Amino acid sequence: MRSKQQKAEDPAQTFKDEFNSFKETFSQSFGHMSKDIAKDMSGALTRVDEKVGVFNKQVEALNKSQDNFSRILSGVKTYGTLAEFGLGALLKDLLPSSQFIANAKMKDDTSETVEFAIKLQDVLLPIDSHWPVEKYKAIDDAYNANNKEAQAEARKDLAAAFRLKAKTVHAKYIAPPKSTDFAIVYVPTEGLFSELSSYRDPKTKELLLQELRTKYKVTVSGPNTLSALLQSYHLGFQTLKVQQHACLLYTSPSPRDRTRSRMPSSA
Repeated sequence: MRSKQQKAEDPAQTFKDEFNSFKETFSQSFGHMSKDIAKDMSGALTRVDEKVGVFNKQVEALNKSQDNFSRILSGVKTYGTLAEFGLGALLKDLLPSSQFIANAKMKDDTSETVEFAIKLQDVLLPIDSHWPVEKYKAIDDAYNANNKEAQAEARKDLAAAFRLKAKTVHAKYIAPPKSTDFAIVYVPTEGLFSELSSYRDPKTKELLLQELRTKYKVTVSGPNTLSALLQSYHLGFQTLKVQQHACLLYTSPSPRDRTRSRMPSSA
């Protein structure tokens, strides 16, 4: 009787044993899986930390570059300026290297040199750049602050800076007959050129650019106006070369004429 009951209980015991075995196996598998997941997560977090570190270094480098650029814009001129580099690049793009000179000495009695001089046949056209960033920025700051009084004062200061520049260029670099009787001051942005073009003296109502041309023989040019001017000069050079070549061909005797001139006279 007992053996029969024991046989009847065997399936239950078997199920219990199988369940415990499955539970133990599951626990072991879950434990291994948890370790793998933790390992993967740890590796992923490590990679994220590395990427964040690289990103922070890039941001730091960018900030340093921005600081350096700001110092270039607001710093005192040492060896050239960003405006001078831009002027040089513009000249190289639009004119052959034989048609302009860098750091040209315009007067024999001084060591002063103009940044560039364009060759116009037998004379030189002096070109100097000017970019008073802080004075120009003061106008923008006053405009953003909606301070009309500060804006008027800042525009006045900018005009005064260009009057001084024009006076200096006139005194140092305009030297006929070696140079033309006028010079160019280059400004590297169209925004600055537009500001200067629209400025009128509060008292005389004369446009600033007209005043500089009349009083100091200085023309202010932005990138677009200078590009057009240089292209017209270059076209003029090419036209002049064609005319000179045609004149030589017209005045030179032909081979047949030269042969005739060498023949003895029949007389």
